[in-house]
Amino acid sequence: MLRIREPGRSAVSSTVRGASRRKSGWVRTVVAVGAVTLLAAACGSSNKSSTSTSSGSSGSSGSNALTLTNGSTGKGVAGEGPYPWKYPASGSVTLGSGTTIGGTACTPSTPQFDSPYADPCVAKFTGSNGGATYNGVTANTITISRREFPETANGQEIAAQAKNEGYALPQVTDQVMQTFVNYFNSAYDLYGRKVVIQPVASTSNYTAELLNTNQAQACADADKIANQVHAFGDIGIGEDFQGGGTSVFAQCAAQQKMMVFDAAAYFNEGFYQQNNPYIWGIAQDCTRIANNSAEAYSKLLAGKPANYAGDASLRTQTRKFGIYVPNLPAYTSCTTQSQQEMEQLYHIPASAVSTEFTYGLDISTFQQSAQQAIVQFKAAGVTTIITACDSFSLALLTKAAAAQNYHPEWLLNGVAGDDTDSVAQTYDPSEVTGHLFGLSEASPQTQIFGPSSLAGQLYQKLTGHQIPAGTDGYYSDLVWMFDALQAAGPDLTPQNVARGVHALPALGAPNYTFGKWDLSTNPEGKVGYGDHTLISDARFIYWNGNGTSQDNGQKGTYVPVFSGQRFGIGQWPTKLPPLFTVSGSQDASCSC
Repeated sequence: MLRIREPGRSAVSSTVRGASRRKSGWVRTVVAVGAVTLLAAACGSSNKSSTSTSSGSSGSSGSNALTLTNGSTGKGVAGEGPYPWKYPASGSVTLGSGTTIGGTACTPSTPQFDSPYADPCVAKFTGSNGGATYNGVTANTITISRREFPETANGQEIAAQAKNEGYALPQVTDQVMQTFVNYFNSAYDLYGRKVVIQPVASTSNYTAELLNTNQAQACADADKIANQVHAFGDIGIGEDFQGGGTSVFAQCAAQQKMMVFDAAAYFNEGFYQQNNPYIWGIAQDCTRIANNSAEAYSKLLAGKPANYAGDASLRTQTRKFGIYVPNLPAYTSCTTQSQQEMEQLYHIPASAVSTEFTYGLDISTFQQSAQQAIVQFKAAGVTTIITACDSFSLALLTKAAAAQNYHPEWLLNGVAGDDTDSVAQTYDPSEVTGHLFGLSEASPQTQIFGPSSLAGQLYQKLTGHQIPAGTDGYYSDLVWMFDALQAAGPDLTPQNVARGVHALPALGAPNYTFGKWDLSTNPEGKVGYGDHTLISDARFIYWNGNGTSQDNGQKGTYVPVFSGQRFGIGQWPTKLPPLFTVSGSQDASCSC
């Protein structure tokens, strides 16, 4: 049974544990650990107590608005020129022919190395790379920082919990990571340069940054990295199960005109544009999540009976959605946007989508917020709760609902690890068995870790050994960073990184293990307008509370719908097949 702990070491570490893993790579991100326990906890909002509202869908979406014009092309975002976008963005580089720096014959359909997420190949570059084109860049090296936080009680508990869950020791992951860095330095064409990852001792506190404090210390780190270490950018990966690319640090880095390759998980696209072209992310921004979920919910669920609710009285009613979301404007602007789209594009009545409960990110109030939200949702006749929240809060919500004898549908929007087996196993089974379903950004963990994963296959090829259990060596983070550096061309600047990556084709086919990476299409689905986060799609899943997870061997696992196919904006089907068809996945106590 999940206990709400005092707002000290244990409670905070439970929150941060997930967030750290989310930020330490796609694996820790969504899949690896169930947790990003605080909707990228880096959301870092105020420590206000929770508040409830029943908001209409009118009003501005604030900083969520997109800037779509620049220069004569009418496309792109200010500061990302020159236009048009071009891959590679600079220099005389031959694309799709010749021989790569790794000795592979290059054709228009060949990746730079054997990965569906690698850049299209280029012929080995010859000539001058321009030398010191930017801070942290020389003729021979590209310095990338990696923050190392001081040891704290929270950090120790994060590490202990991760080890207990079977994740590899940090030194093991770092060894795998260095193996990949060495290989990528020879497989990618960095135009005569090699990446050097430089650890930097942080003066900040990771937990504090996740709770939106320690700005002065985060900015001191950014100043040190830019002006003393002279790094081109920060990888966004921390060490010892702690992330690095918090939103607080990212803004400080942007002020130093320094790149962060994975930061501010789930913030809206407006945040990235305000810090353009320095801040990027892997998990999709909430602007895209809002568009994707509005389409999926409207096409598949809205206007239909809530036939997967646990309460018989709710199953006969047309779905009425209620959403539970942190009270941070960068997120609530996205929920407002989603409500507006459901109304305006799909003609869903405002009364069906306007019930919202916002909660503060003070962990000491989480349990109270969950209890208050359930009282409100039940009184408002909500049939379907959209879980736009951290996984710790969702576990508390399910338990509060059970205590109130309230059994709605639980609808995922695919954030914060809520869609991973190890996290969902902490939910109240009486609430979620036969009733939990929705969108998932994550792939099954078995596709991320292990010998058959992309990381596992590469490690076997490079070393002749099976990849250690419980790690992927930050494979996806490294591939993305090296993709970006190659895309810039020899004149390496943040502006050329942006110009180059926005010209890349979508990456990840055919299996899209880490989702479909697409930086050329904006969160509204407009081709050629660009985005700053990689993942652009989701799959649909439901919870089988009696199945055995292949991730950890424990009871409870998600089941894919539509044969696991992933969908982006404009691609969602109009009919949802029956859910909970796998034996044991139904709620035996009701005829759902």
